[in-house]
Amino acid sequence: MICVYCGTQFVEKFSLHKIFFRNEESACSQCLAKFEKIIGPVCESCCGKVLDDQKQCENCIEYMNLKLDIPLIINKSIYTYTKEIKEWLTNFKFYGDVQLAVLFASDLREYYENSFKNYKIVPIPLSDARLKERGFNQVEVLAQYAGLNLTNCLERIHTEKQSKLNRYERLSREQVFSFCGERKIDNESVVILDDVYTTGKTVQDAAAILLKNGATEVHSLTLIRA
Repeated sequence: MICVYCGTQFVEKFSLHKIFFRNEESACSQCLAKFEKIIGPVCESCCGKVLDDQKQCENCIEYMNLKLDIPLIINKSIYTYTKEIKEWLTNFKFYGDVQLAVLFASDLREYYENSFKNYKIVPIPLSDARLKERGFNQVEVLAQYAGLNLTNCLERIHTEKQSKLNRYERLSREQVFSFCGERKIDNESVVILDDVYTTGKTVQDAAAILLKNGATEVHSLTLIRA
């Protein structure tokens, strides 16, 4: 097989895990080894790094100290933000190499089925202006490769790119989402899907709208924890 990331030829290894999740290897072991999966100890709220004796990270402690009116959600992330995954994200998200989503399709599906199976999946949307600029929603592409069915019921106001905002500007930003579903959510559990979790402001804002429109509980699944 040909590695989708580096283009070299490799031999796929047999495993029961691949049979169970019905996936084929798309990248060589050398490329996959570059990406660092999150392992404990982690924050019980957002999957961020903590010390051995801590239950919550500094980010979540800051949220509590600010006493912000935000819903309590649990975030699960798969990979930590390293220079290697930053390079992957740049190629995938900003240079439009959408086939690179296949690298993490199996992990994304596995984490969903293990932590949020049967939850309605709502992706974080792009604004119309950003979608026109980029040409695709990276979260929808990730879900497509992972074989996850989405419910698109949020729309987004066009704002400054998240990557250009500092921490304070992100936390103090006003609500940017609104509900656009044909009907309200019928008392269902929802998991928000996004590519990167940084301060948590994006998923918190989305969760607030979903809870106001019929969701019984809302959590989030993100590929990367920055």
